[in-house]
Amino acid sequence: MESLTKEHNATAIALKGINLWFDDFHALKDIDLTVASGEIVVICGPSGSGKSTLVRCINHLEQYQQGQIEIFDQSLANKKVASQIIRQDIGMVFQHFHLFPHLSILQNCTLGLMHIKGMEQQQADDKAMVLLERVGVAELAEKFPGQISGGQKQRVAIARALVMEPKILLLDEPTSALDPEMIKEVLDVMIDLAGSGMTMVCVTHEIGFARRVADTVVFMAEGCIVETGPAQQVLGSPQWDRTQEFLAHVVSNGAA
Repeated sequence: MESLTKEHNATAIALKGINLWFDDFHALKDIDLTVASGEIVVICGPSGSGKSTLVRCINHLEQYQQGQIEIFDQSLANKKVASQIIRQDIGMVFQHFHLFPHLSILQNCTLGLMHIKGMEQQQADDKAMVLLERVGVAELAEKFPGQISGGQKQRVAIARALVMEPKILLLDEPTSALDPEMIKEVLDVMIDLAGSGMTMVCVTHEIGFARRVADTVVFMAEGCIVETGPAQQVLGSPQWDRTQEFLAHVVSNGAA
């Protein structure tokens, strides 16, 4: 993978005053968040708190009505610039995989390389196989999504995102659709990625993962960022009652 060219303390993502409404529902309220290059940020909070909506805004999958998002100091306000930045710099891993069922695992991973980057098929195949090997599913390259497990599908989805060499990887609850026995295999891949220097923003309830790899934890509730800070501080000594209640609930349900 191409090494990241940004310094670790450069700003990779900046959200400034983001507000988003779905009709009369105020889903995101005055969101300010800065993510440094190479930083690993975990966003947690109860269902319906706006976590996934926030991440989808960064990737322009949701349209916010107020505020500004910058990626490496470039504003996403201009749609043409935003499209180019998102294609070049941002990879996304979804909760429900979003693999094309009629394409093989290898074809799912080479589609973007060939159609967006203009790569020849053999070069794309070789590049994709390196990433499939990295996430431990190279032997499944000729199979189709319907023939593999949920954990394997999510590892393929991660490989598909990484093959485009993004500088930023967004993960939207990547383990929540998996059976418990499949979660560890995906978390192991994510832990490996966390050590690679890639900027990551991950929405998850896997507090054990957050404790192990996150630089910063962001806790959200009712569309607001309630608490943010170093992982050890937020997870070990949260300052707000709402954060304490959520963490106690997660721990009691075995996600810590």
